[in-house]
Amino acid sequence: MLDALLGWDEHIFRLLNGNWLNPILDHLLPFATDAGNFILPFVVAAIVIVLVGRVRGLRFLVLAVVSVVVADAIGTHIFKYKFGRARPCIALADVRLLVGCTNLPRSFPSNHAVNASVLATLTTLYMPRLWLPATTLAILVGYSRVYVGVHYPLDVLAGSALGIVVALAFSRVMNFLWPPSSEPAKPRRFFPLKMGDS
Repeated sequence: MLDALLGWDEHIFRLLNGNWLNPILDHLLPFATDAGNFILPFVVAAIVIVLVGRVRGLRFLVLAVVSVVVADAIGTHIFKYKFGRARPCIALADVRLLVGCTNLPRSFPSNHAVNASVLATLTTLYMPRLWLPATTLAILVGYSRVYVGVHYPLDVLAGSALGIVVALAFSRVMNFLWPPSSEPAKPRRFFPLKMGDS
């Protein structure tokens, strides 16, 4: 059963990494897979969220940071070391590698997918109007990890699942420790950004 699953995983990896190619994706996905390219946009988004949402925005920002840190730590220090799966760019021949194979050789799960799914899940819960761009970005980041040759599809699926679980769990914890009802009334909106109470 496990061998069949891993065989399917490698087959899908070969399709995404070596067969289903596109010149536009060859430029877009290496950019999407580099977390450094999102630092400035995320900092700007965090400032805007706090300025617009005030206490609610700060609450969301705290929740997002804590959730990402915890989910990333679980993925790196528990699952990666427990499973010890080598990255395809290390384990397989003829991998089409569009970025460096990274310094961490363990592949399962994809922490890029973990972090992207945390943010997409929290955005969907608290700012539902932005669910589509947030989800699209998370899918793009996850797909990029396979396309550029550094993760298997199962790495991305498992990372996404872990991110969703952590985001949902910490959202419930936040609702208990810092209930939305304890916050002051919403400030006047400068543009339509809904901060939900989920």
